[in-house]
Amino acid sequence: MDMKTSIRIIGLTLFLFTAFLLLFPTECAAQTKNMTTKELTAESTSVFYGKCAKVESAWTKEKDMIFTTVTLIPEDYLKGNLGSEVTVTIPGGQVDDIIYEVSEMPVFRKGEEVFAFIWEHPSGKKLVTGGFQGKMKIERDEKTGQRMVSEQHLDKSTPKGLIDKSTPQHPKGKKLFLEDFTKEVKGYLK
Repeated sequence: MDMKTSIRIIGLTLFLFTAFLLLFPTECAAQTKNMTTKELTAESTSVFYGKCAKVESAWTKEKDMIFTTVTLIPEDYLKGNLGSEVTVTIPGGQVDDIIYEVSEMPVFRKGEEVFAFIWEHPSGKKLVTGGFQGKMKIERDEKTGQRMVSEQHLDKSTPKGLIDKSTPQHPKGKKLFLEDFTKEVKGYLK
């Protein structure tokens, strides 16, 4: 084989490899098991609703990851009392101008009311069960003033193939009165 033929073969190989990569991209999104409210309840050490009192992010000692520590003040426990203050650890967060995002993790905001499904890791850290699925925001209904539980969902612009964050019991966009949702969860504890 002469030099000219070798260069053509190498060029053709590189072209085909590049075309293959462009035509068949790989998906890098994290995968989370789509969990029902029943599964979230069963797999959680504690289930409660309350208020987010504090959100603090910090680097690890090695400065290779950021973790967020969320302090929740439970109003009412449905399962597993963890005390008057619960500290939850979430991978990711922001320190100064550095943002470290971890897909499928919930985001807490100081002052918001939440319904939380928590499990205790063998290390003793308390984590949110099912990632984003284990944290549901509580809002007031504008008409009735009653508290409503709303799940975090993907918006319609989410690419196909990623997990739909709705559950069979609570389709996208559905909100439930806190009292009704609490009854549903208590029903799974029997």
